[in-house]
Amino acid sequence: MLVGDIMDRDLTSLAEETSLLEAISLLTIHDTSGLPVVNGVGRVVGFLSEKDILRAFIPGYLGYMDENFSMPDIENIKSRVKRVGRDPARDYMTKDSIIFDEEETVTNAMVTLFKRDIKRAPVVREGMLVGIVDREEILRGFVHDNFEEGEVDIPISSAK
Repeated sequence: MLVGDIMDRDLTSLAEETSLLEAISLLTIHDTSGLPVVNGVGRVVGFLSEKDILRAFIPGYLGYMDENFSMPDIENIKSRVKRVGRDPARDYMTKDSIIFDEEETVTNAMVTLFKRDIKRAPVVREGMLVGIVDREEILRGFVHDNFEEGEVDIPISSAK
């Protein structure tokens, strides 16, 4: 089975110039944890996730498990959101993000996503965005392939 067989074909993405506040709005509207960032011709150039946005708004966010970490007060966070909220996605996106070609195997995608603890990643054809693959779709694909038709009712694609 190939990534192209199970990917979500929703091409919702962010332009490099999309502000962080606009990105949050799109993530919320589409009920997702991250979106690909594309350049002016539609090539995937990065990925902006909730984690990337939290890092922008709360410096040291990833250190929260450290016993010496102290969360900034809410007023400091609000002030930082106002300062950086208009900054473009390209300043905070993960530039060396995982990207899959639609011809890669689902097994390779699954192993990569699980090893790297990534929820979702862009799928491309010749560098151009053609979809998204996520852990949920992979699991659905495996469950679907392991049951006879009609044995269990599991939708292949979910609305996100």
